[in-house]
Amino acid sequence: MQNLKNGGVIWLTGLAGSGKSYIAEELCRKLKEKLNNIIYLDGDELRDLLGHYGYEKEGRIEVSLKRSNFAHFLSSQGMIVIISAISMWNEIYTYNRKRLKNYFEIYIKCDFEELKRRDKKGLYSGAIQGDIKNVVGVDIDFDEPCSDLIIDNSKLDNLEEKVSTILNSLQKHL
Repeated sequence: MQNLKNGGVIWLTGLAGSGKSYIAEELCRKLKEKLNNIIYLDGDELRDLLGHYGYEKEGRIEVSLKRSNFAHFLSSQGMIVIISAISMWNEIYTYNRKRLKNYFEIYIKCDFEELKRRDKKGLYSGAIQGDIKNVVGVDIDFDEPCSDLIIDNSKLDNLEEKVSTILNSLQKHL
């Protein structure tokens, strides 16, 4: 993780409800215990900051590219940027790997049945019934990433163990 002292991007991707933000927040907390150049950008909050974009695939890709450019801007100034966002398309994976220095991608994978069970906002049930459009994993296809690390978050237990796995993997890769 020595390279991260000069900036980098840790990008957590996964479907809505997979636990990206949950894990990213704890990862941020743990990293802040050792480093002071950490910033966490949640996908929804960053979407609001960048402006409202469409939720169809093209709009989602557009806002993901803007997230990547913002992460590049911050990391080039020595910040370690943690991003949690859906952004699950090959265009984004390729763009990030080419553009971002010290880039580490984590796929927060979760069984679809579990996602439907966690569906507090009715996103998946509404999409399955046809009441909601443009839901990634239902009516918008996604590209499953070949990430640097895959965390199965089908069960929300062992948060510390999952974050420890991420930190160990960062240690080896960056």
